[in-house]
Amino acid sequence: MDMQDDAKLLSEIQEAMKNREFKAYYQPQYDAITYKLKVAEALVRWIKPDGTIVYPGNFIPILEKTGAICDLDWYMVEEVCEMLKRQREQGMKSVPISVNFSRYHIGEEGFVERLCGILDRYEIPHKMLQVEITESAIVDFVNRITNFVDSIRAQGFSVAVDDFGSGLSSLSMIKDLAFDVLKIDRSLLSGNCENEKERIVL
Repeated sequence: MDMQDDAKLLSEIQEAMKNREFKAYYQPQYDAITYKLKVAEALVRWIKPDGTIVYPGNFIPILEKTGAICDLDWYMVEEVCEMLKRQREQGMKSVPISVNFSRYHIGEEGFVERLCGILDRYEIPHKMLQVEITESAIVDFVNRITNFVDSIRAQGFSVAVDDFGSGLSSLSMIKDLAFDVLKIDRSLLSGNCENEKERIVL
């Protein structure tokens, strides 16, 4: 894809955000012992006016490439808060929702204040949102990540690390970072723990 195609796609994505064409699909996560629903992850899908579903692999890379991914992340926070507010108004039981945040947010000034402001506007308790960041983001911003995670958790949010084991995994990261959830990448345990080495790793 050349620069002209990139610019065209980016323009289409920005217009789609204005038209609220991006929707959150919720992937449930269950406790393996109690079988109870514990949390759900908000996954973004682009639903075009004709009903066509565009999957993240077709638009996330260009957003990451340009840094515009932050706009989509904040859009998704609003989507999640609107859903939680509807559930509250309808008397439905809610579970915390995990939202993916790009590595760009680690250096974003006022990130925590903005996040708090959005949830407070919807009157959503901070414990109802989980900030999810990837292992690669932690590796890339090793000098900033501790303060970033601590500032998020200090405001009542939980933090999840995604894709652990897909890159330069470090056991010191597990020891030193105060995150709440570690999501192991399936590539690390591709054999479904049916061999001794994978069981030891897990």
